[in-house]
Amino acid sequence: MENNMIEGVDYCFIYPKDDANSVHIRLLNGKYEDTVFKYGRVKFEEKNNEMYLLFNYDVLESTFDKPKAMEKDEDFKNHIGNLLAEIMSSNIEQEIVDEIGTGNTQEFNLQ
Repeated sequence: MENNMIEGVDYCFIYPKDDANSVHIRLLNGKYEDTVFKYGRVKFEEKNNEMYLLFNYDVLESTFDKPKAMEKDEDFKNHIGNLLAEIMSSNIEQEIVDEIGTGNTQEFNLQ
């Protein structure tokens, strides 16, 4: 997994006024700086004795010409997968539980 990402330095949460059930995330630096996305359904699944973090997401804004094309970018998926794992770990430490989800999933190998 990548080095620790820090809220307010590497990413920030955005709470849209028009969608009270959603939290968007803006990446603040690096290759994907100023990209805004949101996670959908998140779950863990075991396959062949390995644990996978499955999640879906939507790219909402980006400095890239075709933000939706980023949804096929493996580096981007891994980057936001690492971020998701870090956010979940931090939430567990702080005893924060939140459940919001949608249908599609993307795989991210935690091993």
